Amino acid sequence: MKFSFFDKFGALNSAPVFAAFARGLDRHGIARCHHDINTDAAVIWSVVWAGRMRANQAVWQHYRSNNRPVIVLEVGMLDRGRTWKIGINGTGLHSQFCPHIDTNRPKQFGIELRPWKTLGNDIVICMQREDSEQWRGLPPARMWLDQTVQQLRAVSNRPIQVRPHPRQPAFHIPGTIVSRPQRLRGTYDSYDFDQTLDQAWCVINWNSGPACQAVISGVPVFTGPDSLAAPVGLQDWNRVESPVRPDRESWLTRLAHTEWTVGEIESGAMLDQLLARIKSL
Repeated sequence: MKFSFFDKFGALNSAPVFAAFARGLDRHGIARCHHDINTDAAVIWSVVWAGRMRANQAVWQHYRSNNRPVIVLEVGMLDRGRTWKIGINGTGLHSQFCPHIDTNRPKQFGIELRPWKTLGNDIVICMQREDSEQWRGLPPARMWLDQTVQQLRAVSNRPIQVRPHPRQPAFHIPGTIVSRPQRLRGTYDSYDFDQTLDQAWCVINWNSGPACQAVISGVPVFTGPDSLAAPVGLQDWNRVESPVRPDRESWLTRLAHTEWTVGEIESGAMLDQLLARIKSL
């Protein structure tokens, strides 16, 4: 099996992660090259088709149309700047991840589940990038937001906060509050989401990181079917006044196996399981 790294199309912070993954493959004696469209598998950075990553869309479409796997590396959510997500054919619920299960892994990351909130007032809609494979098949973000707010207004009188993606335009919908993300000093690209969650009744997020952050913080979520938080949330906006609060322990353990430190990636330890999963596809 031979892997092709499309590392010229990675974000500026991708180089150490690509390098660690390459060294991990070397430890397994697996052949690799760069920017060869005819290998058994591709390794790309993110499924956002913008900026430096725009050219990855053609790579993705070529490999997936030929039923060949694409390993997606990207920024993690569990410990932003220290952990990095690795998925096969995407990074959503229906993608493939390392199947190894270590129940102590969340503790190794210092992640603890906060108790479910039963109070709170605001419905928080967390937007995401529409120039991403994760948004494929959905209407333009402004239209989706309009439709979502209309649906919510038919079933709830709660205040609605719209939190735009930090690198996407904000849309103001009459009767809603725009809550612009504020970057936290001294952090790697982290924002003030915890403050928003303090007043939240629930979070609506189609399939990106804020839904998982909300669940960890004890805020119920409503998501799309491919969200990593879907197993512990609902997909029906009409039930916004009666969210679910299921047990989250096994969900958190699985979530913790979607992200890895550079040291873990370089060691190749997690690749045993990941490669076995690739070969079984």
